Amino acid sequence: MAATPAIPKLHRGTRPLAGRRSRTAQSCPERTAGNGANGFLKHTFRPFWAVAQRTYRQVEAEFFRSFAFLQNSYELPVLQYDNLPFPQNVAAAYAEAAAAVKKLDANANCIIVRDEKHLATLAVLKTYDTGRCLYYIPVRPLWHLVQTAEQQPLAELLLSIYSYLYQVAGIPFYSESGSYMDCQYDSLQNWIDEAEYDSVEDQACADEQTKEMDTLRSAGEGLLVLLRDRRWLDSWEANLAAYRQTAGCRVDFVELAEQLLALYRAYPQNGLFDNIRDDLIEPEENERIRGEQYISFYWSGNDCFYDMLFEMVNNDFQECGITDEPTSIRLFDTLQATKGDDLAYERKLFELIDGLCEFLNPYDHDEHQ
Repeated sequence: MAATPAIPKLHRGTRPLAGRRSRTAQSCPERTAGNGANGFLKHTFRPFWAVAQRTYRQVEAEFFRSFAFLQNSYELPVLQYDNLPFPQNVAAAYAEAAAAVKKLDANANCIIVRDEKHLATLAVLKTYDTGRCLYYIPVRPLWHLVQTAEQQPLAELLLSIYSYLYQVAGIPFYSESGSYMDCQYDSLQNWIDEAEYDSVEDQACADEQTKEMDTLRSAGEGLLVLLRDRRWLDSWEANLAAYRQTAGCRVDFVELAEQLLALYRAYPQNGLFDNIRDDLIEPEENERIRGEQYISFYWSGNDCFYDMLFEMVNNDFQECGITDEPTSIRLFDTLQATKGDDLAYERKLFELIDGLCEFLNPYDHDEHQ
């Protein structure tokens, strides 16, 4: 990671809104130990010329059985490759299948799966395009609201929503040890501690940054305890009803909270990282943007660290060529090909995270303390 020689002064100008944010550096995230996929497959991709002589007949038979299932499903013309020896026959058929699938659906990719249950079975992957955006949910608005007596109905409803996003959806929290954001804030802390200040103004700036860092750390520790409490999930509906009765109730936020609650009830076990995997698309590539790097809670989109934080994130992503995104799998191991998740859950949750961040932005200021 690139280092900067000194801590920049506090930003006083207009800032972009928090939440879903286009990446200025066009690259991809990294995964801390986090929520893995539900995955029924663990894939490795090995060249067919490395297949042992004693098993190549099994590999060949399984592949062409799968190839026939895919042809039937996609209504492709039946082509024969009997005139080619192994593995050229497999390579030619696979190239034909991959091109045909891509022509029918530009967002689909055809791969050959080899795992503990399959030697060479075709599968079609469909990926949800996250738009090369950062899905960062600010926490400072919640911290301010929790401390404001007249805003308790809103604060408690947000606690239910944040608890769902943390406990069930599995979005990492910035103050949780080992999370990507925790590491970024640690780096910022080190820069503050190690920098030399040549003027009273610079020292005052550093003092303010230190104060903000202390606040975000202590607030993070306190809120993390709350977000781990299952009672906020159990009281979600009651908190929603209480917020509806407040004078400042916003209809748009009620609708958003209702949609999130409905999503939780429809997919009570689903996590946002269940279908984000690093073993499907170019699994040998280590320089990749992991899900936990572009989906996270963070402190604020309007604090003195904003510019430095996003510069660090973009510097990280510039080194990467692959982004791990939600991907569904359709495995052609039977005539009725096994269908993976259609990613409806992920599509809806990303949309609602956008709406949540838009609602929170006006609260992400010191005057709301």
